[in-house]
Amino acid sequence: MQTVTLNPNEIELLDRQDPITERDGGFQKLLVDLQDSLNRKTGALSLSDEHEEKIPRYAFDYKNGGWEDRLKGIFSRTLGPNLGR
Repeated sequence: MQTVTLNPNEIELLDRQDPITERDGGFQKLLVDLQDSLNRKTGALSLSDEHEEKIPRYAFDYKNGGWEDRLKGIFSRTLGPNLGR
């Protein structure tokens, strides 16, 4: 488990996911879980081992598009261009 600190732009990207969509699929659930784990005062986000596995997998192992780009936008500064892989 590691903790990253998101900046306001990264938080805005994370918050684009409507929490109501949590049950619509794995990507949506991941983003809502991350929203729930975010300390909104500090930007600190604790990533579970499951989050650390899913973030790069969802960003690189499926079709490339908006969701994948959103993960890269949120985490490439803190996890690197390969998002921790």
